[in-house]
Amino acid sequence: MKKVTLSMSGDVVERAKSKARRLGSLSAVVEDFLWTLDGEGLVDVLCRDLSLECDAFLPPGEVAARRPKALGRPASELVAELRRGRLDDIS
Repeated sequence: MKKVTLSMSGDVVERAKSKARRLGSLSAVVEDFLWTLDGEGLVDVLCRDLSLECDAFLPPGEVAARRPKALGRPASELVAELRRGRLDDIS
């Protein structure tokens, strides 16, 4: 663990300490918050807090890389074709 010194208004510190008493310690609250700034860290914190097994979660880049390649025409072409058909129906 490393020590970090923060500067903030006294009101913020007092409110944070008050809330932190219910949640453990101010250090733990700040550390959890900093973890949530990163998407993967947020998932880790949520999984821990909700007692979930989260080993199966993948980073967003890996999800896209593992996604199967689409077969057939792109969805954008199909949507455009449907829209043209609807436009023809109402004209």
